[in-house]
Amino acid sequence: MSDTAGRKLFQHSGTALIFRGALALLLAFLVASLPVATVFALVYVFGVFAITDGLTNMAHYFYDPARHSRWSLIGGFISLVTGLVAVSWPGITAAALGVLIGAWALILGVSQIILAMDTRANVPRWWSWMATGIVTTAFGVWVLLNPGLGFLGVVALLAAYSAVAGILLIISGIKLRRRASSSVMLAH
Repeated sequence: MSDTAGRKLFQHSGTALIFRGALALLLAFLVASLPVATVFALVYVFGVFAITDGLTNMAHYFYDPARHSRWSLIGGFISLVTGLVAVSWPGITAAALGVLIGAWALILGVSQIILAMDTRANVPRWWSWMATGIVTTAFGVWVLLNPGLGFLGVVALLAAYSAVAGILLIISGIKLRRRASSSVMLAH
């Protein structure tokens, strides 16, 4: 990989991760501020977040598929489908919100762990991607094992998960952008 191509890869990947992290932080804020009576609003907010996250992840893959893992594409597709289900059938989604969010987080988390393992040879600080995958997977397992925890529990967990995942994604994006910048400085 040429130095220029490497800088572009890290610059664009970092920007995508920062954008996804900002979306996750926005979701955390919105979820924490929604009252119980607006469960349908939460379904739509979650659906829009999952669709946007999925499209961003898929666009990141298609920007340069030769340099990105297919797990990035799979994770994006999972988020997109989950979001479409949420906004298409909000009543059913509200009834099964815990199971839907738990399954989404579990599958997405596993795909992020695999992606982190794929990138560890090229990215020295791949652990932040791994941590995001572990947090996402743990959140999904916990929600699936505790479906009766109630709506308020799901709201609190979703807000906490989104805040932690958002911060980890932003950290990962900043590290990649710094790597691209340090590559620029080393090239001169």
